Amino acid sequence: MTGATSTVIFCINGIPADSEALKCPLPTGLTSDAPSMNYTQYFEALREALQKNGWKPLCESLETLTGTSWTSKGISRVRIDSVKHGALYHVAKIEVQANDQIYAFVMNSAMHPQRQKALEREWKTLQWLANTPVAPYVPRCLYVGQGVWHDDQAAIWPFGFFLATWFEGFYEWHMEKGDDGTAATIRVWDESSSGTVLSSTQTAELMEQASYLLTLALDRKDFFQIYPWHHAAGDFVVAVDDRGLSVRLISARNRAVLMPSGPLFHERFSALAAFFFVLTFRMRVDRHRGTEDLVWASAQWLEPVVRGFLRGWTDGASTYEPLTARDILSLLQAFDASDWEAVGSLLQEDLVVDVDEGPLVLKRLQVHARDLGDVLRRGTFQDVLV
Repeated sequence: MTGATSTVIFCINGIPADSEALKCPLPTGLTSDAPSMNYTQYFEALREALQKNGWKPLCESLETLTGTSWTSKGISRVRIDSVKHGALYHVAKIEVQANDQIYAFVMNSAMHPQRQKALEREWKTLQWLANTPVAPYVPRCLYVGQGVWHDDQAAIWPFGFFLATWFEGFYEWHMEKGDDGTAATIRVWDESSSGTVLSSTQTAELMEQASYLLTLALDRKDFFQIYPWHHAAGDFVVAVDDRGLSVRLISARNRAVLMPSGPLFHERFSALAAFFFVLTFRMRVDRHRGTEDLVWASAQWLEPVVRGFLRGWTDGASTYEPLTARDILSLLQAFDASDWEAVGSLLQEDLVVDVDEGPLVLKRLQVHARDLGDVLRRGTFQDVLV
């Protein structure tokens, strides 16, 4: 299909969409109240939004990325690839061929009016993260706007969207449960036919890096943090190659304070302990293959999570940070299982992200408190302490 001056191609998961594919209903993720629309309606809505005012959304995004001005004359081809459909919004990869180079963006769009508020919160959260140490590991905000889509009765409905940087070569991953019901492996949903199962060493590195990124994003003054987040939503992506493993955080739906800090030391440490407990607990929760039953990770993955927290505490510290990672570990090691269970009991509501997770939290709270106390006492952390 062609726009005013540029060729526009519609794809579904990397494959050019034919007339039959375009008639198919658009997936809606794990939600039942999404508006009914097909791929044609979806793609046309995105195309019209991107073409508005001479491809203004793309030209401004390119200008932010390159530092030079752009006009529609420089854009020769746009490829809109539908790649994911979640409960909050739809995700498309936008590839722009401009001046003989290829630029890739993510386009997140919320077609449901109630979901548009969530999209606005994510945009604001990503802007906040741009001024934190985690900025290199999260999408860079490029453009926020609105468009319209047309339903089967030709009625016009508004939708919101934003463009951000795309992390090329990174893929979603999820835990898979073993025979005992706990998470036994992690599979990366890459371009291979059945995905790639990570080794135990790679899994430990992934968990450490994910924990590291969330800790880098922690506001040390007021203890604002990324919340909620969920492995089942594909918030983290990973790239695996011969050089190793790298993790990025591609979703940040909101920020929140789980336990307010204060001027006194014990108030600040209480806020820190709350962040640490929720971090270590939520890192163990996923859905089998992303969309099925809830799955709980075994304690063997907990030590890398603690290591990531300690590294993140060090690397995200300001010049005036009085507590070192060594100080923090010493304080955390003074807690026994009953202490951690008490902390978890105060945070039960914060440990639940999806409504059906309540029974899991109640069942695993005591187990996690015991595991956390054991790991803090027996884990190997000397190389990440300063």
